[in-house]
Amino acid sequence: MEKNKLKELHDRIERAMQLGGKENIDKHHKKGKMTVYERIEALVDKGSFLERGILAGIHEDGKFYPCPFRMGLATINGRKVAISGDDFTVKGASVGRLYKEKAAYFIKMARSFKIPAIRLVEGAGGSIKEILKLGYTELPTSGEECSQNRVEALSEIPVISACFGACAGISALHMVLSHFSVMTKDSAVFSGGPPLMKEAFGIEISKEELGGYKIHTEISGMIDNVAKDEIDAINQIKKFLSYLPSNVWEMPPVKQTNDSKNRVEEELNFIVPDNPRKVYNMRKILNLIFDKDSIFEIGKNHGKSQITALGRLNGYPVGILANDPYYYGGAMNYDSAEKFERFVDMCDTFHIPIVNFVDQPGIMIGKDSEMHGTVRKALRAGCAIIQSTVPLAVIYVRKCFGVGGAIQSGGINFSWRYAWPTAIWGNIPIEGGVNIAHKKEIESSPDSVRKLKELYEKYKKITSPFKTAEVFGIEDIIEPKFTRPILCDWIKLAYEVEKKNLGIKRRGMRC
Repeated sequence: MEKNKLKELHDRIERAMQLGGKENIDKHHKKGKMTVYERIEALVDKGSFLERGILAGIHEDGKFYPCPFRMGLATINGRKVAISGDDFTVKGASVGRLYKEKAAYFIKMARSFKIPAIRLVEGAGGSIKEILKLGYTELPTSGEECSQNRVEALSEIPVISACFGACAGISALHMVLSHFSVMTKDSAVFSGGPPLMKEAFGIEISKEELGGYKIHTEISGMIDNVAKDEIDAINQIKKFLSYLPSNVWEMPPVKQTNDSKNRVEEELNFIVPDNPRKVYNMRKILNLIFDKDSIFEIGKNHGKSQITALGRLNGYPVGILANDPYYYGGAMNYDSAEKFERFVDMCDTFHIPIVNFVDQPGIMIGKDSEMHGTVRKALRAGCAIIQSTVPLAVIYVRKCFGVGGAIQSGGINFSWRYAWPTAIWGNIPIEGGVNIAHKKEIESSPDSVRKLKELYEKYKKITSPFKTAEVFGIEDIIEPKFTRPILCDWIKLAYEVEKKNLGIKRRGMRC
């Protein structure tokens, strides 16, 4: 081989590895940001990144610009992954044909190797300048094959996205088409950025006001988690991935733990108040039951009445659902219903058994709930758990009423159910139901307050969970302190059952 050809190869690789050049890299660093290579190096095992398509780029104005979409294979804690990252130092990582072609190859590669796909996103979206080069306008499409691969990947491999800056257009799409997404506090996600808002509507707005972390992790729920900085985002990616299998043809990875499966916590017997109107710390209950320091919460700041998290029982990964009585008494509203639905879909897709801690007073009522179609969204959440086939354990902690309560366990699928002695349930809470059903009787009584109290006491005797257990309406009522040992026995059985159901579930993952 001629030496000049080898020299050209080495020169081209060296130029591509310089990203957008020293000046642009310095600007990026001054903003407190890492380059795409630095992010990848911080995420993957040292020396494991094998880049693909490094020579791709364009010649413009007498200069060579490497394609801002960098991607390849690597390992994280020894596990093979596909990883891509936007290089903002090259034209703000603006999208062109080359970017799209490499992005299409990336997701196809991940699907073909059946390995997790991780996207490190920071892109300005499309650029109109490309029209001048093409000489015509294209019908907007992300490519039929690419679109199909993006959607099908959600039912086959873990897809994880992290946002490190302003992400518009296709970058925003990448953030949403994932099982877990995280954005740094200085980043923003939107379909069109502030310049477009000014051009289209004459509105001056900052990127934070338009699509900052408070918008998407607290209000829209479009992004799952917020990270304090880039390293925190990278660590959250690693944490999330540690609970998931590499694909749906494998079970989640089981880890060794020093936490005894027979650990008994006396505090659990007294943590739920006798007064059903008083709140308590549901997260404390979870931390006392699951393996120590194993809980990774997803979407904490959105749909706050519903807790969704990953955790471990005796080293086995599990999905955790729980109601938080500090918000709407734990009632299901429109945003918590969507959060519930998406989380159940994700766990079912990747064969992660679910434990549901129920304190559900029902579907949230009120004009705001009606305006947001809460009943429809709650029923979609119910459909998700009914259509799921992953093993489900249900712990009835306290309230379980109405439609919101009814959708907390599976349909015809087998649910492993226990109640605590503090549990109360029914079609409607007695506090409101007695007033409505016995309105005339109460109003006509000489002492309405006393009459109401008598009716309450009468109904309370009937609503005891022990009455339900007598007719086998609930399988078992347990002492709360024994919840961990019971669930640790169940999870081993659950994994034995679920490993016989490996592969793609009967319905695809909804993003």
